[in-house]
Amino acid sequence: MKFDHLILALAVCIALPTLGHAELYKWKDKNGQTQYTDTPPPSNIKIENMSGKKIHSPTGKEPLSAVPNPESVPVSVSPPQMPTVSAEDAAAKIRQENAEREKQNKQEKEAQAKLKEENCKAAKANLQSYAQGGRVYKMNEKGEREYLDDAGLKQGADKARSEVAQYCN
Repeated sequence: MKFDHLILALAVCIALPTLGHAELYKWKDKNGQTQYTDTPPPSNIKIENMSGKKIHSPTGKEPLSAVPNPESVPVSVSPPQMPTVSAEDAAAKIRQENAEREKQNKQEKEAQAKLKEENCKAAKANLQSYAQGGRVYKMNEKGEREYLDDAGLKQGADKARSEVAQYCN
């Protein structure tokens, strides 16, 4: 039995120095109750280090609540730094934006020209089909062929001529 007590006493003696390295903090929570912890409280709480060692910087954790007495907490507020832009930088930025707009406009014009060219080719092909004569048909809603009579051929040719005039000029 004495041997067990001796081992227990030896374990306590070994563990005691490690307890001395723990940092203890004294602070008040949102309800005003004093708390003693080994981890720093949230960043908006005034703390008191109980071990006399250096107090670490705030933990970055969210505050528990608003501080009841804000005058007791030192606050360092600096106005936000506005980026300074020189006239040359501003002019360069404007030139870059203008160049991007011009490039975008050029791409849009090229796309429109390509579409107009494709429409012109299709209109010319339709006009040629009507001009050749012979049997011309269209597909109806049911997917069946409907052959055009003379009036339908004339109407289709007139429409093809107007499309050529619209897209090929």
